[in-house]
Order: sequence, then structure tokens, then C-alpha cells
Amino acid sequence: MAQDNTPQTQKSLIGRWISRITTIAVWLLLALLMSIITEWIGMNTKWKDEGIEHSRGMVKTELGYLNKDFQKSLIVQRPVQYAENIASTMHKYMYEKTGVMDILSKILRDNKAESIIRLFAEHVLAAVYVTQVFAIRLAVLTLALPAFLIFGIVAATEGLVQRDIRKWSVGREHAGLYHHAKRWIPITFIAPWVVYLAFPVSIHPNAVILPFALLFGIGIFMVTYLFKKYI
Repeated sequence: MAQDNTPQTQKSLIGRWISRITTIAVWLLLALLMSIITEWIGMNTKWKDEGIEHSRGMVKTELGYLNKDFQKSLIVQRPVQYAENIASTMHKYMYEKTGVMDILSKILRDNKAESIIRLFAEHVLAAVYVTQVFAIRLAVLTLALPAFLIFGIVAATEGLVQRDIRKWSVGREHAGLYHHAKRWIPITFIAPWVVYLAFPVSIHPNAVILPFALLFGIGIFMVTYLFKKYI
């Protein structure tokens, strides 16, 4: 019977991982689409005077953050080059291979093109810049994963120590608080990906990553501290 169930178990495990990867890809695409739509709305409202220069300036600002504060990483040797490679790869396959950039360059160079066509081309070009910003931020978030790991390890260690103290001092159980903290952990890990990737203006990565990493650590601490005294 065990031999009959093993292939089904392996298939279900593979299926779950495929489903998770697909879900992540869908959410990333939705975040990119949200960023582009937000930029288009801003081009026609809040930063109408800037126009396409707003998204172009965001690319320069995001790269400036990388050059200044992300010179070293536990994941890659050259964080800036790593981010630029991701941005250039996305740009190549989304806009160069599809011929979008060739069409845009022809329209923007043509002085006789109708204003509505030029306006459409400018909005598409803004989407190109937003995609580059998205790719840079995606690279920054992957580079920030060790921060969550470090916060989690320190919090788990302290939480286990406090759990032992609670255990030997006959402390009270808090099952409800434990389950609330357990649900809080994945939210604090996923939220920075949603907030940072879709943020409509340039923002320093530390302003988003560090608060959520701290909240993630607090969640880990609470879960390990409040874990039941006897297993």
C-alpha cells in the first residue's frame, strides 16, 4: 500500500509547488500592472508637468539607492550589477524581442506623427521605465532576504529562551495569541513585496524592508515564545 501511495504523494507535492510558483508569478505580474496603471494615472494628474520624466527619474533614483547603500550582499558579489542584469533581461524579452522599442523609437522620432499617437507612445515608454524600476526593486527584495533570515533567527532564539523560562516558571498558555502571531508571520513577509513593488514614487528600500523585517522577527518571537509548553 505504501508503494502505491508514494507516486501520488510525489505528484501532489510537485503539484503544490507548481501552484505556488504560478501564484507568485501571477502576483508579480499584477504588481507590475498596478505600477504601470498608477504611473499612467499620475502622468495625467499629479505629475502631469513631469510626464515621462517622472518614470525616467525613478530609474535613476532607484539605481542611486543601490550604488550608495547596497555595495555588499550575502547573496551576490555585485548587487548593482545583479539588479541591472535583471532589469536588462526583463527589458530585452518584454520590449526589445517583441519589437515594442523599435515601434516607439519610430513614432517618437517622427515629427509628423499625430498627437494622440505620440501620447500613446509616451505612455508605453513610461511603462518601459516602470518595468525597469520594478525589476530593480525585485532585485533589491531578493537581496534583502538575509535580513528577514537574521531577524528570524535572532527572534526564534530569544523566543525559545523565553519559552523555557515560561515553562519552568509555570507560566500561562496563550493559545489565541499564539495563533494570531502565527497568521501574522506570512503577512509581514509578503507585504513588503506588494508595497515596495507597487509604490508609485521612489522610496529608499530600508524604509519598507526594515520595518517589515522587524515585524517578521516579532512574529517569530511571539510564535516561539508562546508555543505550548509540553509537546
